[in-house]
Amino acid sequence: MATPTLKIDTVKVRQLIADYRAGRIVIPEFQRDYVWHKSRAPRLLDSLYRSFPISTLLYWRSADGARARRTAPKPAAGQMHWLIDGQQRVMTLSRVASGDEGIDVVFNPATDEFSNANAATRNDPTWVRVADLFDDATYRELRRELPASNKGKKLEDSYERVRSLLDYDVPVVLMLDHSFDAAVDAFTRINSLGVRLKQQDIESAQIAARHTGLIADQVVPFMQKLETKGFPRLTVMHLFRVCAFLATPNAHVKTPLHEMPRADVMKAWRETEKATLTACALIRSELGLVNMDILWSGALLAPVIAIVANTRPIDRDPRGLAAWLALAALMHRYSGASETALDQDLRACRAEDPIGALLRNLRQRRTSLLAKPSDFAGALNDRGGMFASYVACKNKKVKDFFTGQTILLDDNIDRHHIFPRRQFPESIRRSADTVANIAFVTSDVNKAISHTGPEVYLADIKPAILESQCVPLDPLIWRIKQADAFFAARRKLLADSFNDYLRRSLLGRKL
Repeated sequence: MATPTLKIDTVKVRQLIADYRAGRIVIPEFQRDYVWHKSRAPRLLDSLYRSFPISTLLYWRSADGARARRTAPKPAAGQMHWLIDGQQRVMTLSRVASGDEGIDVVFNPATDEFSNANAATRNDPTWVRVADLFDDATYRELRRELPASNKGKKLEDSYERVRSLLDYDVPVVLMLDHSFDAAVDAFTRINSLGVRLKQQDIESAQIAARHTGLIADQVVPFMQKLETKGFPRLTVMHLFRVCAFLATPNAHVKTPLHEMPRADVMKAWRETEKATLTACALIRSELGLVNMDILWSGALLAPVIAIVANTRPIDRDPRGLAAWLALAALMHRYSGASETALDQDLRACRAEDPIGALLRNLRQRRTSLLAKPSDFAGALNDRGGMFASYVACKNKKVKDFFTGQTILLDDNIDRHHIFPRRQFPESIRRSADTVANIAFVTSDVNKAISHTGPEVYLADIKPAILESQCVPLDPLIWRIKQADAFFAARRKLLADSFNDYLRRSLLGRKL
């Protein structure tokens, strides 16, 4: 038997987020609610920014109770740790990096201040989303728009300092090869020395340990597979919700996975894996998504996966599912109380007409589900509006401005400012950063026209291609002085095309 040891180590924030999302670190209580108030998220980021300590994480890994013995050790990539203390910090960091599930932190480089996004920060161009700074693809776009001046260099330096938070080393204490009883005793002693541990956290580890083989041997490899396929925002917690849904097909009360028989959970997880791959392929096919870069929350996929798993292929409605997802994204379905909304939507997935039931849930927030021009009036950080804008253009068989090729959202596609930001006076430059000013073009084309006014380059583009990008054809509003009129006209075109997509995809359903 291995000798119990206590190891002290560090883990970088970027690895911590990746391990949590992939299921390599597991919170013992699978269905435990997130309890931190969102006001603590900016404070946590501020502590990292100032290199203050944020307390030690406590891991536990053991063959006793936590997982069955193996004749050969698992490779490091497949190892799993129970996260006994630190779950609120880890979940907060993961949500900050995604910018969803009610946590959207913004940063002001002028004051070195972090805040939760609100109406004031959205109206002040100084503030930038931390999720955008953490995301490599979005950050590349932000850097391209920085002015070539000392001011631009200072902004880039500030942004890089925020990005360096991903390399912050968080201290970790690992209880390795302790029996559960010994771990409880050790945790209690540590608690007496000042480490704040909750007894229910320790007890929940014992309950959850019964499914450890599932997590380490199946969940972790599958999450890594999803990441390589471009779906990193679909986290293990989203899939656990679907797994619990499938494990209790007739239940009206949510049952945590750790309270279910092991055989039921194992069977439900196999169904979850199969349905997840099918759902990702369905969304990829229907919406032309190569990855999740523009799909802002993995929670949006959970009902799709549940319905795919719960229906026969012949009974599925791929277009209806994709349309619901686009509408839910536009309406920011899971940006607030995501757990409550997801519970409600998973219950709807059991209905005779699950898509209709999901639409009824959306209708609780607004009378008509049809898009309005104002839905496309948001800033670039309105990822729901941005995704709906892409769907509206996809409905028009969106084509690249100059090559005429059909656009698929891969790494070679940029979000192009139709009116270059540099054309706007600095005092109103933020008005260029709106969903209605974004077209989807290849990187080479974006670079070629990034400094040219639309009155010049749009005139060289065929009208059919402009129409595919929902660009107004009136050249009189292609000039900077007519930008507001252009944006208003384009918002209407985007809403009309999005609604056309909904009507054709959701035939017979009330909108």
